[in-house]
Amino acid sequence: MSNPVFLKPPDGTEWKVHWIKKNDEFWLEKGWKEFTENYSLYHGVLVMFKYEGTSHFDVNILDNSSLEIEYPSYHTCKEEQNLDDSVHESVRILNDWENHKASERSPIPLASAQSSKKRKGEEATPTSLSMNWPREPRAQVLAKKFVSESDNPFFTKTMKPIDVVESRLSVPNMDGYIEKKNMNVTLEHGERSWKVKLLGSNNSACRRRFSAGWCLFASESELHPGDVCIFELINTEDIVFKVHVFKG
Repeated sequence: MSNPVFLKPPDGTEWKVHWIKKNDEFWLEKGWKEFTENYSLYHGVLVMFKYEGTSHFDVNILDNSSLEIEYPSYHTCKEEQNLDDSVHESVRILNDWENHKASERSPIPLASAQSSKKRKGEEATPTSLSMNWPREPRAQVLAKKFVSESDNPFFTKTMKPIDVVESRLSVPNMDGYIEKKNMNVTLEHGERSWKVKLLGSNNSACRRRFSAGWCLFASESELHPGDVCIFELINTEDIVFKVHVFKG
């Protein structure tokens, strides 16, 4: 195996990482730290390597509940500002891996099959209003409570360290609510509003993302890792989300 090797996560990026051999074991070093920081790796996360030949590894990352993470895109806050357009520095490679399965706004119309309002005399359920369902227990409690307080569809995100400094945020596909095309949307928080680019997706396997403008919103809204954000869709014509922030 040549040096360096190339790590390929499902997000389509490729990471060049150098390795050294110690006591008949291979250790990833130069380039590994940047990889771990981009994917916010922490103790308990499982990283699975599948060797594909010619020094290339397909990589999948599972969180401590054995579910595959949401992969961020590799961008910095300096990129895409135009709306128009505690991990070790080295890691040992194991030979065998165990398999893992791992304001005034127009109301939301009732046209979608995924009804965005509670029907009269019918109690709202999490799946009737939520465009996703969070994995974290605290976020689940907040989302469940929000269902009883709002008639509008929403999705929930728990901020990871990379979410508050990167120029993109992975969001649900929002099928049945918003067209699958690139568009500018509005995020409202407090008395202010921000324009943010929403990237479309024609591939159901690919998640949509907030792009240009997200980094500014996160910074000026003082978002921090651990904060739970509920994005409430309050206007489907102009695509306006009211963002409710629950500090971590």
